[in-house]
Amino acid sequence: PWSIPTDEIGRRRDLRRDRRVFSVDPPGCQDIDDAMHAEVLPNGDVEIGVHIADVTHFLPHRCALDREAASRSTTFYLVDRRFDMLPSMLSSDLCSLHGNVDRLTVSAVWTMSADLR
Repeated sequence: PWSIPTDEIGRRRDLRRDRRVFSVDPPGCQDIDDAMHAEVLPNGDVEIGVHIADVTHFLPHRCALDREAASRSTTFYLVDRRFDMLPSMLSSDLCSLHGNVDRLTVSAVWTMSADLR
């Protein structure tokens, strides 16, 4: 089993400790690559966070697999099968944000006023 390298832990912030982060992918999805959180702050403002699986940790820029993924552009689904942009070890495991499993993300967090402006 893979675990987050110690040096990587020191460079990142674990937003799960004090926020309720949840997936926006449908139940049964195996490649859970995005999540979000929303929280009303003590001053009434709203904090929104979008968290995307950090594939770049595993794929150096412009390596052969990165170029192949770029040419595929996306995973697509047919009625009876799917065609992954990345190998399943990445898309369904190491870069999949399953609950209670430590995974790396790239996050954007912003604050808006209570009227969402």
